[in-house]
Amino acid sequence: MKNFMLIPIFLCYNFLIINAQSETSLPEIEQFIADVYEQYTEESEAEPDFSIFYEELISLNQHPLDLNQAEREEFSKMMFLSDIQIENILYYRYKAERFYSIYELMLVEGIDMTDIRRMLPFVTLTDSNEKDERIDLNKYLKYGKNEVLIRTDFVPELKEGYRLRNIGDSTGYLGSRIYNHLKYRHYYKEKLWLYITAEKDAGEQLLEKFNKGYDFISASFQLKNHGFIKNLIFGDYQANFGQGLVISQAFSTGKSTMTTRVCDLNTGFKRYGSTNEFNFLRGMALSLQHQQVSLHVFFSGRQLDGKVQHDMFPAFYQTGYHRTTDEISKRNKVKQSLAGFNLAFNGIWYQIGVNSLIMKLDKKLNPILYPYNIFYFRGDKQLVSGFHYRFRFHKFNFFGEAALSGVKHPALICGLTFSPVSRVNLALLYRYYAPEYEALFASAFSEKSGVNNEKGVYIGAEILPVKKWKIALYVDSYRFPWLRYGVDSPSNGMDYLLQLTYTPFRRLTLLYRTKYEQQFTNRSGSTQITALVSRNDKIAFRLQSVYETGIFKFKQQIDANIVHKQYLTSTYGITALQEVSVQFRKLPLKIDFSYLFFDIQKYDNRIYIYEKNILYAFSIPAFSGEGSRYYVNFRYNINNMISCWLRYATMLYMDGRESIGSGNEMIHGNRKSEINCLIRLKF
Repeated sequence: MKNFMLIPIFLCYNFLIINAQSETSLPEIEQFIADVYEQYTEESEAEPDFSIFYEELISLNQHPLDLNQAEREEFSKMMFLSDIQIENILYYRYKAERFYSIYELMLVEGIDMTDIRRMLPFVTLTDSNEKDERIDLNKYLKYGKNEVLIRTDFVPELKEGYRLRNIGDSTGYLGSRIYNHLKYRHYYKEKLWLYITAEKDAGEQLLEKFNKGYDFISASFQLKNHGFIKNLIFGDYQANFGQGLVISQAFSTGKSTMTTRVCDLNTGFKRYGSTNEFNFLRGMALSLQHQQVSLHVFFSGRQLDGKVQHDMFPAFYQTGYHRTTDEISKRNKVKQSLAGFNLAFNGIWYQIGVNSLIMKLDKKLNPILYPYNIFYFRGDKQLVSGFHYRFRFHKFNFFGEAALSGVKHPALICGLTFSPVSRVNLALLYRYYAPEYEALFASAFSEKSGVNNEKGVYIGAEILPVKKWKIALYVDSYRFPWLRYGVDSPSNGMDYLLQLTYTPFRRLTLLYRTKYEQQFTNRSGSTQITALVSRNDKIAFRLQSVYETGIFKFKQQIDANIVHKQYLTSTYGITALQEVSVQFRKLPLKIDFSYLFFDIQKYDNRIYIYEKNILYAFSIPAFSGEGSRYYVNFRYNINNMISCWLRYATMLYMDGRESIGSGNEMIHGNRKSEINCLIRLKF
């Protein structure tokens, strides 16, 4: 009977779905990532590492999830799905016993056509049960696929660090101006991966006095889904459990235009293949699962950079740069050892777990003491433990985590998401992070980077009022009980976001976004011992249209903001962007071209704009001043084995400045350019 019920659905939507599936590809997912990437960067003021997430999407595209076998954590790889939607998919599968057709997704509550188009490249239905396949390393190595990536970047303009080297100054860069990395990937379906990464940053030596090879080398071997062994990794990896109060290294949730995606669904270990030299663990990670019980254990030991004096250092040196004698002197000075576990019980309606980690340093971390960092972690040992949960009750999904650092300092995050009707999704989240709470590996929902000294309430909603319209909004009210950097008193703030999306037909999307922020900072020019604090208000707008016709895709975008600081004159910023993409039909060639004007009065008015880049690379410069920027990006598939990317970008300032940047990165003149090249071999 169920199959007969699907016939009218199939007839009504078959053409639309098939057409959408043929045209929904990774470039569309790239645009989705761009929106999220831009929002998270603006909120955290630090670029998140999307390379691992993007690699997972590509792998997922090559090996789609089976709708009848995929688990909650696997569905969470599709970041455009909220926890409500994932729970509804699992609930539908539980009630119907299985999906008989991929088109049944239209019967899942809270899933609209936009979500289905995004899902189609990443889901399938099969009759096999590959999870029971026995380990056969010879088979994996023989029939696995290989990928080699060779990337080179170059800045044509001479930076001050290279000029100093040329005149014999010891403070200059020691190496060449070329950036280069090599990546080797071997993988067999969704079972085995071998990653090897070697990187040399611009300014670092290669095969010279201080470096006899690449400055950074990383390797990771991963085996998944073999009996009790859910996941096994040797080498470099990332860990994430609960809502991130104890440890979260992979990309996690935060404030963005996905206003109801506030529950962190990333759980477990991820192989590591990024060139970020700080945010990973090195050792072994093992996940075991038996029926509803899962156990994750991990060990790590690695050398970190820091400026050590008298067996103490003020901070971790996280950039990974070793270009000068001073930077080289900080290399591998601190040994970090870490061990931890997570024990979880997973049911259809619930998940509960406990996790803990202990970290040991062979040198003492001792930050320079200021009033705002009195509660920062100091010492050589840290113990953090937590309890996390997630369960469903009717249409409500509850989630949260409570943690302690040093056995006595608490952090708490709890929330719920629910869908009162199919066209409305709501989210509510509360967090409290004590000023004394310190967990070096934590990354959770917060206003600022770091998980401490904050409490707040967040409300988000996504509404589909009528066909072709979507409304996303959130309100976030927060308070900082103790001082912060640049704010010499307890303070509070408010954030509001409203986004309207209108899709009159499939090839045209119109977007309007406005965001309002209210915060407090030290008053500029204050000469008092304790600086006076003043209120800052910032309102930002975006107008965007994306239109596709034939082989062309056009994107127009205007961003503007106004910043008002108490007792000071308001300042503004504005950018105008035109982007054109061409995907040739008879040639394996794609071209992206973008041109942008900007007029931004102050650094506080800076505007972040996402730019397309070569494969696995993400760029989102912060614009300030007056000028223009353009880039052109080429992709050409020579054959089924070899693909090439080439990108040229340049920034031209027209505000009278005579230099760009500062220190060794300073460029004399008003122009800065970049050349990026990538070659991919697949065999």
